[in-house]
Amino acid sequence: MALTKLNYTGQGTIPIAKIPTITGAKMPASSIIKVQTNPITAFGTTNLTTSFIDIAGTEQSFTRTVSNSKILVTFNLKLTSLQGLTLRLNRKIGSGSYAVVNNGASGTNSGRTSELGVFGCYYNTITINAMGYGIHSDIYNFLDESGEGLSNTTDAITYKLTCKGATANSKVFLNITGYDGTGGNFTTESSVTFTEIKV
Repeated sequence: MALTKLNYTGQGTIPIAKIPTITGAKMPASSIIKVQTNPITAFGTTNLTTSFIDIAGTEQSFTRTVSNSKILVTFNLKLTSLQGLTLRLNRKIGSGSYAVVNNGASGTNSGRTSELGVFGCYYNTITINAMGYGIHSDIYNFLDESGEGLSNTTDAITYKLTCKGATANSKVFLNITGYDGTGGNFTTESSVTFTEIKV
């Protein structure tokens, strides 16, 4: 059977105004509807106390497109410590106050009792090895949602890291080596990525 070529020229164009806009609210559940990465360029040494204090440069904000979506918060941290330090994640919604989130589990296991639920811990001592001199690249993920105290809002949500030392001699080095001698004083860049997930 012979093929017949159809030359149909009556097809019109679709006006742009007729193409529907697909908003985040119309996306299926579990869809990624927004991704935002903020660089953390501040670098330097923070002298710690035995109480939690801010780590400069880690305060970063994100605004959701859908008021009840989840936020996967991913910190890519380039840091090291001198002696022991403990990290906490803090959240502020709109113009409210900061509250600690992701406090971790509590209870006792094999005779070990949780002293403090935290985001992360470090212990480096340059008298034992050179870990305190280097820069470590560590990824911290936290899925923020209503079960973690995240309210339904499209106000800006701001996160920051706070830190305390095991002693008053503890230090945290963000985006910089712990070694400040000639030829060893290097800097780098951390970041935080916010991934908005449709509920």
